[in-house]
Amino acid sequence: MKRPVFLTQRPEPIPRWLEAFPDAVVMADRDADAAVLAQTPLVWVHLTGDGQADTARVSAIHALAPKVAIVALSNVPEDEQGLAVLSAGASGYCSALTLPTVLRQVAAVVEQGGLWVGPQLMRRMISGLAAHASPTPAPSLRTLSQRERQVADAVARGATNKEIARVMGITERTVKAHLTAAYEKLGVRDRVQLSLLVHGVEESTQIPQKISA
Repeated sequence: MKRPVFLTQRPEPIPRWLEAFPDAVVMADRDADAAVLAQTPLVWVHLTGDGQADTARVSAIHALAPKVAIVALSNVPEDEQGLAVLSAGASGYCSALTLPTVLRQVAAVVEQGGLWVGPQLMRRMISGLAAHASPTPAPSLRTLSQRERQVADAVARGATNKEIARVMGITERTVKAHLTAAYEKLGVRDRVQLSLLVHGVEESTQIPQKISA
């Protein structure tokens, strides 16, 4: 298995990173050339807090290795910072102090082509994408059962699994089961792709730099 790479300006990595991935490679940006990045399935970029510089770093890494997934790690996660790095090519955005078990979940999602962000940022992204909605639903949505369609519509409005479960009077586990079935039937990987399909938005639509709440 190829080893994940952590890019950071810290003299020492945050211990949780190596707890999650004991075989990870930790290095400075200057040592991460195209040859190095081509040997990893995932690059974790530790953000410095300098908005423009961090966005430029993610963009440069994405340009060097466009097929490699990127997750941005923030000391103080904020929606605007998250939107900026996602627009620059990152597939995930989370706290630099995320627990090891969750870091492994993040890796599993983005390495499969999915997107990982927090629920608040996800809601803002979906809200922004809804502005480009088409009045004509995608024909493939007809393959969903009534419950699956209800869950898909709720996700497209930015609802969390917990909120959907409460409104529909079902368990979160059942929500997840309906969501998984919908993903499989529609050939999508995550909530953003599902929302794009529900809203009839072309997948090529880029995540806006700024999305109103």
